[in-house]
Amino acid sequence: MNDNLLFQSHQLIIKIPSPQNILIIYNPISSAGNTETLACKLEMELSFHGKSVVVRTSEKKMKGYTRIRDDIAASDLVVVIGGDGTIRKLLNSINKTDTPIYAIPGGNESLFARSYEMSTSSDDLLEAIASGTCLQQFYGLISGQGIQGEKPFFHMASMGLDSLTVKNIGKRKGPLNDSVYIWHGLKALCSLHHPTVSVRVDGEPVIDRGSGYLIVANNSAYARNLQLVPTANPSRNELVLGFLPGAQYQHELVKAMKILQRKPANLPMQYFSGKSIACTLHNQSYPLQVDGDYFRNRDIESESTVEFSISPRPIRVLIPPSLNNGILQVAHD
Repeated sequence: MNDNLLFQSHQLIIKIPSPQNILIIYNPISSAGNTETLACKLEMELSFHGKSVVVRTSEKKMKGYTRIRDDIAASDLVVVIGGDGTIRKLLNSINKTDTPIYAIPGGNESLFARSYEMSTSSDDLLEAIASGTCLQQFYGLISGQGIQGEKPFFHMASMGLDSLTVKNIGKRKGPLNDSVYIWHGLKALCSLHHPTVSVRVDGEPVIDRGSGYLIVANNSAYARNLQLVPTANPSRNELVLGFLPGAQYQHELVKAMKILQRKPANLPMQYFSGKSIACTLHNQSYPLQVDGDYFRNRDIESESTVEFSISPRPIRVLIPPSLNNGILQVAHD
């Protein structure tokens, strides 16, 4: 992890007083429903070490977090037990309150937690709290026709087999696991068709009615080291667009094989980067997946434009001391 592009400058590192008031938010349907047990365990451990702890369940929609924004603002740290979708819904709230965030992996991939080498260990969390070291990290925002306000994302938004898959999963209730994704992924492959898009990056046209797989990324972490957009980096205040023109079934098979091997896909993708990316969808409506969720539970309508931009300021991510040591070593080198 320490040799990638996630950490570019020691100026991104800030020190905060060791957090005392801690808010734990857990998603009750993540990790086969084991998050509540883990939340109770962490509450006891933190309380034993003299911390003041409040525990809340996650909300289904981002607007639900307005009801606990006072709790977030009153906390020195938010500990999230859940997947990337849970964190995505919290991004705007923690940005507005400047409250640092730490993640306990509780989803199928938990890209956020694994990117920062966070674990389920209470000892690791306590060491991070004692260290008080944070990384300032940017995230993405989505706006456009029919979208009220700006919707945040931390990792990526894409149109392709993955978005067809999460649409198939839809509003399925209960815990999700790998077998659910495999089953719905096969169903999506049988009906695979790619969007036709025109794209402008910082006002300049880069794609004119091209058909293929499209991903807008803020972080290179995706699908167990698939590395579809290897230069995407939350330490930079820009987004990266990856486009695979004329994507075919064999490309999806390559991705599936590389996921199993935990290796980069090395597909012939085109890349563009900037602070603002406008994508106009042509021909027919198409689903968009954002950090593993079906975006707003509705397809992007034909001839509508979706705009992706970088957050104007970063969030604070509390990191484990072991990761901090690696960052400092990279900065000195």
